[in-house]
Amino acid sequence: MFADSGEIKMINWIKIEDEIPEEGKRLLYFFEGTGVWAGFYYGRDESYPSSNDHVFGCEAGFLTGDVTHYCYIDYPEGGEWRVEADKEFSKEAKKEMLHSRYPLGLRNSIWNQ
Repeated sequence: MFADSGEIKMINWIKIEDEIPEEGKRLLYFFEGTGVWAGFYYGRDESYPSSNDHVFGCEAGFLTGDVTHYCYIDYPEGGEWRVEADKEFSKEAKKEMLHSRYPLGLRNSIWNQ
């Protein structure tokens, strides 16, 4: 729940098992071990040994298989430009993550692009 111009709004958390998030859209994600983080959804890692093979990440790092819920962040009026900037940032961060996480030959074969 948060206040916006005196109005109280509820955050609608979505279960990852109910709906897969959109890539490139900034969101909050929840992992019981560490709490709530702001970041992005990066797709699925088919090599992960769990049915929850969804990858989320932020400047602190990446999580695969641990996130249970997420919700999108809506920008206030005038912040629409951030949507495209977020998509570009997310795309570059995913490339960086793939580069550091997997050898060159596996990068494209493991991840859905």
